[in-house]
Amino acid sequence: MSAVAAARELRSFLRRHGSRSPGAARAVLDGLGEVVPADCVALSVWDASSGGHRTVASSYPAMVDGLIDTRMHTDRLFALVREGRQAVRVRDLAPTRRRGEIFERIIDPHGFRDGLTLCLFAADDRYVGMLNASTLDTRHPDDDTVALLELLGPDLAAALDPVPVPAPRTATLGTDGTHGLLVEGNGRAVPLSAGARPELLRVRSLAGLVDAVLAGAPPPGPLLLVVASGEVVGVELHATARGVLVLHRAADAPAGLTVRELEVLDGVGHGLSNPEIGARLGIRPRTVATHVEHVLAKTGARNRAQAARCAARWGLMCASRM
Repeated sequence: MSAVAAARELRSFLRRHGSRSPGAARAVLDGLGEVVPADCVALSVWDASSGGHRTVASSYPAMVDGLIDTRMHTDRLFALVREGRQAVRVRDLAPTRRRGEIFERIIDPHGFRDGLTLCLFAADDRYVGMLNASTLDTRHPDDDTVALLELLGPDLAAALDPVPVPAPRTATLGTDGTHGLLVEGNGRAVPLSAGARPELLRVRSLAGLVDAVLAGAPPPGPLLLVVASGEVVGVELHATARGVLVLHRAADAPAGLTVRELEVLDGVGHGLSNPEIGARLGIRPRTVATHVEHVLAKTGARNRAQAARCAARWGLMCASRM
């Protein structure tokens, strides 16, 4: 079996079974043996409570496993690997850096000529563990092996992660007042529940955020959206493999504000003057001024700048009336 095919099989196994049970961990190690031409391989989980690693599967001598668990994270080379977030081979290190406890107690005494360490991070950026591989042959691990391991990294991390996999965000769609749609890469909006509202994407600010997430930007926090029909809707965006998941539900207006006051506040948040807000909403500037006074009183803001910060904190976006 080729290394690429072995990597695909291992990824499939990880997604089905993980690696935290002893039997599964051993199977993962065997699968890694088909991907990584190495004499010794170890998969270790980070134990935040003890401040050290715990090796779940290894073909190293027991003494080396003990060093990996209790000492490796204290070595300055480990800190460099963890901060770099890429697989690092011995040969990639400048000769002046090939020193310290990892070399003195693991690499040199056992005659290892090369090897690598890959730190693993969960989807929310937590460090969850690492993979170590050591070889007696200076030809390995080659560049293809490093590339395959880095592709497997997210699946290895998910398999080691002690945090339970959360229920799918779509599990309760339509049953708890939450509805949603999926915006695919081509811009097509696919309703996921009977109450899905694709028309929310007509709000230009929201559509712009969706486009940004599709382009790779991180999703923003929860959003507050005021739609043209006078309803207040809470919106969340989540990146998925197929596009952007848009979840929405009815929401209460914050600080006791009315829909009109939220619309005025949205204009304040965009730096518009009272006449500009009035033109946008089709009301007189004097009426806008009255609404601004109410907004300041209800939010406790001392001025328009503080009110604008409230709008930003809530993620306020309103459909334009004009």
